[in-house]
Amino acid sequence: MADVTFISRTPSRALTGLVARISGYCSKTEPSRFLETAELVFPIVFNLGEPWDIRLGRKGDGTRAFSFTAGLFPGPVSVSCDGRAELIQVDLTPLGAVRLFGGAAAELASQVVDLSAVDQFGGAYDAIHDQLHSATEWQVRFDLIERFLAPRFGHNGSIPIRQAWHLLARGNTISATAAAIGWSTRHLSTQFRQETGLRPVAAARMLRFQRARTLALGSGEIGWAAIAAEAGYADQSHLIREFQDLAGQPPSAWAQRTQPSEPRLDL
Repeated sequence: MADVTFISRTPSRALTGLVARISGYCSKTEPSRFLETAELVFPIVFNLGEPWDIRLGRKGDGTRAFSFTAGLFPGPVSVSCDGRAELIQVDLTPLGAVRLFGGAAAELASQVVDLSAVDQFGGAYDAIHDQLHSATEWQVRFDLIERFLAPRFGHNGSIPIRQAWHLLARGNTISATAAAIGWSTRHLSTQFRQETGLRPVAAARMLRFQRARTLALGSGEIGWAAIAAEAGYADQSHLIREFQDLAGQPPSAWAQRTQPSEPRLDL
């Protein structure tokens, strides 16, 4: 392996819609420090190296964890490892999290939980960890994890909540989403939070932020004002505030960190 390795792949067809991506990371010598933006995924981290320090938000308490999972969190996340870092990360979609964790998906919101304490893995965590540690090829490790997770997606989520996710992702308002599935906005808010750990207003906010980041990554030809308008923000100032809250930095700094050659830096 090189001193720093990052590799990822699209999950197999059997996990389509349940797993957004599977990735591997290894750093043999350099400390690892990352500032993660708010993401609509539930990460599951199988750690083969030193423990990680995790901080939810800019002022939240830090947690030291080995292998862990976490729920949805509407804010930036700082992660660091001062020793040899090596891990495999599986990013579950919200649907995948409900199918895997059932009602516990909501309880994971804004939490970091050790994998050994996850009921869905039972006593199988030690065995899969040993198998991953023994494997040397990343693709073999990814295959092992897929085979480990696939039979555990046994819960059924609510069809109306699944429909609500799709409607919100298409930019529908919360009231229009509730009307489309035949619920009041209050009932939608209650049921949505019980299944995902977030209220629809927070999910819609993160979806809009996701659209803005996708637009920014798609073309350097579009300015921030145009991105703000197309993503559904009131104006460019609103976009800047959301980046501060959900990425932990203004859009120009995020863009430079994400794409060092980013031309839109004078914001």
